[in-house]
Amino acid sequence: MEAKCSDFIMKIWGAGTLLTIMMAMAVSDKSSRYAKLGTTIVLQCPPERYNLTVWKVNFNNGMHCHLSFKRENNTIARNCSMDMDWVSRPEEDSAVRIKSFQMSREGIYRCFIATAKGMLNHEYKVSLSVSPQVSLTHANGTAVCKAAAGKPAAGISWNPPGDSQNVTEILPNGTKTITSTYNVQNVNEDKLTCVISHPTGGMSLILTLPGRNEKKESSTMIILYSCLTGLLGIFGFSLSIYLWRFCRSKRKISATTNIETVSGQNVQENDVEPYATFVQVENVIYDKACNFSSG
Repeated sequence: MEAKCSDFIMKIWGAGTLLTIMMAMAVSDKSSRYAKLGTTIVLQCPPERYNLTVWKVNFNNGMHCHLSFKRENNTIARNCSMDMDWVSRPEEDSAVRIKSFQMSREGIYRCFIATAKGMLNHEYKVSLSVSPQVSLTHANGTAVCKAAAGKPAAGISWNPPGDSQNVTEILPNGTKTITSTYNVQNVNEDKLTCVISHPTGGMSLILTLPGRNEKKESSTMIILYSCLTGLLGIFGFSLSIYLWRFCRSKRKISATTNIETVSGQNVQENDVEPYATFVQVENVIYDKACNFSSG
């Protein structure tokens, strides 16, 4: 009886040792997955026909568990909770489903399958993803963009790029708050954008900087007034030249008219003078003839 027990123990130990060696020699792929709090996440094994499937989980809190299926006798072995179970029948699909994911479920999930090609392995680093609470404020020449209580920490950038500084705060529940400050004193744009990146989804917050629009409008009005003043000046100058030329031409015409009038008068006087002399001579002759007749 003792010999049989010893043989059984040796077989179990040998099988465990062989499985450990096979797992160590397995071809491994790695990836990361994020799950939102309370959601369901599905993890896949390599899509190969298998004789044996083993899921081994090492949680971040130090706990561990396993879930396995052996095709030879269709047996399932497990010590993981029922929150982690097969997606469908394990002889058809080696994928597992984790229900209502919690922070205590964070850890390394490894899938080992024994196939005709050998042992294959896929490793997942599964982390809880919590959407951050975002805000964007502006005071005293400084813009503050905050992504609070996110997991993992959010990334923050600015558009346009400028003088900014990021500070990270780790909260007791493992989430992180990122606070980014931005100096807006030397920004010429009228809008500032805080760009937040996170596995749960990115977003952009836009801040309209006060005084930028008024300054642009004031500059535009100054330019318009300057252009209008310049046009009026050009128009006034052109009008002055036109009036000067018009008055000058009027003066020339008036002077010419006066000259012609004086010349006309002289001509008339010259024409009348011989006639007057003739009349005077005729009157003298008439007077003498009258005196001769009387004598």
